[in-house]
Amino acid sequence: MRPGRWRERFLHALRASLEVLRPHRDTLASLVPILVGDANEGLFAPSTAFSRIRVQGVFVEAVVGATDAPRGQLGPALGRLLYLVHLAILLWWLLDRTPSQRATGSLVTLVERALPLAATSLRVPGVPGLIVAADALVREALLEVRVSS
Repeated sequence: MRPGRWRERFLHALRASLEVLRPHRDTLASLVPILVGDANEGLFAPSTAFSRIRVQGVFVEAVVGATDAPRGQLGPALGRLLYLVHLAILLWWLLDRTPSQRATGSLVTLVERALPLAATSLRVPGVPGLIVAADALVREALLEVRVSS
């Protein structure tokens, strides 16, 4: 990934993910009920952690390796939350019924327009703490590998 600001690097990773998955869109779309709904085989299942951790790492690195990387816990937390944004956009893309998934392209453009505002908001007192707290909840609920008792 080229050097740059975290928002540029996030968009690069997001677009690369969409491109890599594009040839498999129809197959993935047919698997949405399993990917999202099956706790044992879906996207957040312990058995799929290896893939999730690898891709999540790309988004964390996009932030922490950026020229404007947030310091401390905020960098990795923001990267993990952007990974979740990436997953939401992928789900949107899989469900998008517009011709050639035109609405997904528009959504990515909208996110691109919003990212400078997100970057600015990181300097507002209290916002970094909210991001770290949201990351903790997401990790507990969705991202951490849990072992059944």
